Amino acid sequence: MTVPARPDRPPVRKTDVLFRDDQIDPARLTDEIRRLRRSGRRAALIDSGVYGMTELEWLAGEKLILYGSDAAGRSGPDLVRLGEDLRKAGGRALYLLTGPWNGDADRPGPSFDDLILMGRSGWDIHVSNRERERDLGRLSDLARACAEGGGLLVYYHAGRLDPRLEDLAGSGAWIHLSEDSLAEDADVLRVKDAAAAAGRAGTGVVLHAPVALNVARIKAAVEAGVKLLLETPPSDYRSPLRELEALSRKARLSPRTYYLDPSVLP
Repeated sequence: MTVPARPDRPPVRKTDVLFRDDQIDPARLTDEIRRLRRSGRRAALIDSGVYGMTELEWLAGEKLILYGSDAAGRSGPDLVRLGEDLRKAGGRALYLLTGPWNGDADRPGPSFDDLILMGRSGWDIHVSNRERERDLGRLSDLARACAEGGGLLVYYHAGRLDPRLEDLAGSGAWIHLSEDSLAEDADVLRVKDAAAAAGRAGTGVVLHAPVALNVARIKAAVEAGVKLLLETPPSDYRSPLRELEALSRKARLSPRTYYLDPSVLP
């Protein structure tokens, strides 16, 4: 996943500082975490697999925000233990899964049962179907497991809408959709149903609109409670996008509801 530079949409809170494990050694990072904490700020780390588990477990005790992913190739049991350590220290852990449930031959990863345990141990789990088809029924189980641990399941859906998205939203998942999902007027009704279910569960549906081809459908979805992330260039005062820009400015997302940058669909 490539994270674009968006100075208007920082990857974490404005008071947080984001580090990469391939750009700073663990000892120096520990010093930075403590320095930031003294000034009321927090450190976030992107884990790409450079540090060993001993180093990560040590850092977990420093109230760290950890961005993990299947790209790091860590095992399920290690991730479960790490999530428990971070939760005990008052930190936060987010995990992005874009590949298969069990990893592959070149890159190990957590099984679905491991993901359930990770959710219960406090991880916010972010799952995309762009590279792999996902069973939405299993994702509903994962959403409930995350809720048990005080975490979130965030699902990034590419392609045509699935009727089961409503059930997934009702299970407590945050759902990100592209404007391509609104290919027909009937799709607006499906998105409305999902947004209503998410609202009852205390979560939400987020619509990404990089082009905003169909203003009417997007507006109808937003009026039903969908949160809009409009990614078009600023328009002039005569543009029909002006109203959508105003609606998009009202969208307020917690950093837990997206992975690193709100505009990115993994």
